[in-house]
Amino acid sequence: KSSVLPVRPACVCRLWRSWTNPSHLAMGAVPELARAILDQRVPYLVGQIVVKAITIMAVFLVPQGPGHTVPVLACATAAAADVALRVAASRRPRLSPGKHGADLLLVCLLLADAAACGGEASAGGKACRALRMVVPFATLVSLGGNAMRLTARQRAPGDAVEQDCEAVGVGE
Repeated sequence: KSSVLPVRPACVCRLWRSWTNPSHLAMGAVPELARAILDQRVPYLVGQIVVKAITIMAVFLVPQGPGHTVPVLACATAAAADVALRVAASRRPRLSPGKHGADLLLVCLLLADAAACGGEASAGGKACRALRMVVPFATLVSLGGNAMRLTARQRAPGDAVEQDCEAVGVGE
């Protein structure tokens, strides 16, 4: 029962129907859609990791210009979408510096890099050179977070309830 990508066709159909039905989205299906996307752990997180790895290579190897800016903006978009999906799928939809801080910092740094290093004339600027040293480290931290999410065991639905009860001392 092994497959390369564990994507179930029925799940894809449900995603498509949810995405194309505006009344369903208006009734609170956004968290369901976010959970359905995040449930496809392997392809989703591998995609995130690949985009971030390409961005690191672009920062180090590609001279300033569109070849540098396109992967940087793609990574910023992917990181922002990841944060939005995780917040939408959570039980308490709030930003948390402990859970989302590295990705939010990465988005800010990548947008600053695109602005400072976007043109050919800005290649020698101090801000661009400084960002070339900082962006790879922030990208690696975010990439490591994705790798941890990829290798972590998936919780059973009852685990979250048991943890919440233990945290407040219920059931003792």
